[in-house]
Amino acid sequence: MTVSQDTPSFGGGETERLIRETAREVADGYDDAYWRAVTGPDKRDPAEFWQECADAGFLGTTIPQEYGGEGLGITELSAIVEELTRHGCFGSEMLFVVNVVFGAVTLAEHGSEEQKREYLPALADGDLKFCMALTEPNAGHNAPNMDTYAEETDAGYEITGSKQWISGADRADRMLLVARTTPLADVEKRTSGITLFLADPGDDAIELRELDTGIPTPERQFELSLDGYEADEEDIIGTKDMGLYQLFDTVNPERIVGAAGAVGTGYAALERAADYAREREVFGQPIGAHQAIQHPIADSYSKLEAANMLVRKSAWMMDADENRKTVAELSNMAKLRASEAAHEATDVALQVHGGNGFSKEYGVIEMWKGTRLSRVAPGSTEMMRNHIAEHTLDLPRSY
Repeated sequence: MTVSQDTPSFGGGETERLIRETAREVADGYDDAYWRAVTGPDKRDPAEFWQECADAGFLGTTIPQEYGGEGLGITELSAIVEELTRHGCFGSEMLFVVNVVFGAVTLAEHGSEEQKREYLPALADGDLKFCMALTEPNAGHNAPNMDTYAEETDAGYEITGSKQWISGADRADRMLLVARTTPLADVEKRTSGITLFLADPGDDAIELRELDTGIPTPERQFELSLDGYEADEEDIIGTKDMGLYQLFDTVNPERIVGAAGAVGTGYAALERAADYAREREVFGQPIGAHQAIQHPIADSYSKLEAANMLVRKSAWMMDADENRKTVAELSNMAKLRASEAAHEATDVALQVHGGNGFSKEYGVIEMWKGTRLSRVAPGSTEMMRNHIAEHTLDLPRSY
């Protein structure tokens, strides 16, 4: 990761100001109806929006310039996502996590030279779509306990297992597949023996089954069954058996970018609540004249501001190449506080709107559902607290 020349701190600079201005211009082209179609049951492909993001350089934000990217960092990427969601592109953070973080960040950090040259320019241009297969039905947060196993053969590897809650697998051209290459019983540390593979989700050896969900996201969710999927040494990303450690360089940006999206959605909800409170009149005056309406909005806004400072600081620390432990601690804190503050904000906005808040016309109920999801994924608030307690406060491991 790199830090912009004009961004000496997480307070921002001219580069970030221009990025945010461009993000607002992109967002202005897509109204609530568009995003209802994108995140609704039919999952309209947001191809026009995604191409505009590519043309603006957003998809190549973290990709080095020699591979067709902008050579910037998570600071700029999180600013893009926050600005897009704040201005109505609800659910767009998922698109950036699935493609830019899982794809571009992972390959830029750990891909081979051949992988970088083949895939990074296409990711930056929006021509290549990505997804990640990590979560399993019987493992969940306990990733070292995964059952998916890559057995070494004369030709390479044969991978068998199952994955669950895999976003966008139906649209993806390539997939970051996480599998055990050394059995759990044969490793000294349970976090060892896991490898990252670059896989083809459309291969005949991978069966996709869509999961029926009620959450407003632009990506469908799938359960994957891998039955003898064939991979070779060239498909390994990074170092064999060290994949879980390398994955931290993906998971921490995932936390930060997801948190930025939650914060942006929270801001959007409160801005709509404030607009509604100024306009809605009951008993001869706007409801916003009453402290019972004003105070929850003001209180929630201040919490969002505090959460956003953590998001920005964690992104800046990552770009400044601070040690992995420090970045992980801050990323988990940012994700915890952002998801909690954002959901409170959308809940306040829903309450301010009263019965109208449940009408899709106002957009608040969809924001409420989206921020409720952010308290579960990526990484539940309980696991964020576990990490802070153990790694920051040196308390005994609780799980």
